[in-house]
Amino acid sequence: MNRYKVVGPRAVLDAEPGQEFDYEFSEVEEADMLAAGRLEIVPCRYQVVGGSEVFETKPGDYFEAALLVGQEAALLAGGHIERAKPAKKSKEKED
Repeated sequence: MNRYKVVGPRAVLDAEPGQEFDYEFSEVEEADMLAAGRLEIVPCRYQVVGGSEVFETKPGDYFEAALLVGQEAALLAGGHIERAKPAKKSKEKED
């Protein structure tokens, strides 16, 4: 399941323009929505767990990417990546 943001002028499912939502589109449905300019994929955080670099990220390190459904499925099934919790935001020091 990916997280999407409605970028077109009309609602998608129950999400209004500018809103984000989680949904499990098929590869074809996702491609159609992206090509029509109705949605964008919200980047997700991943950890490289396989023995090879993925998107120029070394094993054990983290990266953020807006992966297509099929791309993510292949990398997950192949044991190359896993979804990671969002990075903790550091608090800015107050003067």
